[in-house]
Amino acid sequence: MSEDRNDGGLFSDDYEAPKRENPYLKKNRLKVKAEQEQKEREERDSRENEERAFPGREDKPASAWKEASADRTEYTRKRTFSDWMFEHVKLIAAILTIIVVLTLVLVTDVVEIVGDLITQSQQADKEELSLTYVKGLTEKSSPVTWSDLDNFRRDESKAQDSVTWMLPVKGGQYELWISGVSVNKKPSYIYLFDMKTGDKMILGEDDFDTFIREHSKKS
Repeated sequence: MSEDRNDGGLFSDDYEAPKRENPYLKKNRLKVKAEQEQKEREERDSRENEERAFPGREDKPASAWKEASADRTEYTRKRTFSDWMFEHVKLIAAILTIIVVLTLVLVTDVVEIVGDLITQSQQADKEELSLTYVKGLTEKSSPVTWSDLDNFRRDESKAQDSVTWMLPVKGGQYELWISGVSVNKKPSYIYLFDMKTGDKMILGEDDFDTFIREHSKKS
């Protein structure tokens, strides 16, 4: 009977009990496997998302993609022309103001130059005042007006509250000045100047013949 036990069976020397996995270890192994699969799934999804955002990324090194990402960031932060104008609105306003002022000054200068040329052209066609005509003004029964001298050659000087005409008299020794608030109003004064001595005669007050006689001796 002892020989039968040695030929195999439960009590044989060659009998090996069936191996059974520890339930605790099996649970941990399955958990680790599930975590590994989850990690691989997340990495795969991440690669797919990057490939959609950056086609052909697998053909470029990581450094190149870092530069590309930096370029994209820089592009999104690039300022527009409107941003530049908003930041420099004060400077733009100042430049426009200067341009407008310069334009007005230039236009004003051009108008004055054209006006002077027209005036000079008109004055060239007028005759020069004579002492005989000045004497006639002193003997005039009514006050002398601007219109009495309008047909003679003259230089004009305009200020904020006055107008002055300077009429050269034939011979070059004398000059007649008439001045007032406006050519449409009564003159404030009318003087005959001796250009050599600086003496003057007020028309309507001083004696014309005496003034001319005395200054003729000095000349």
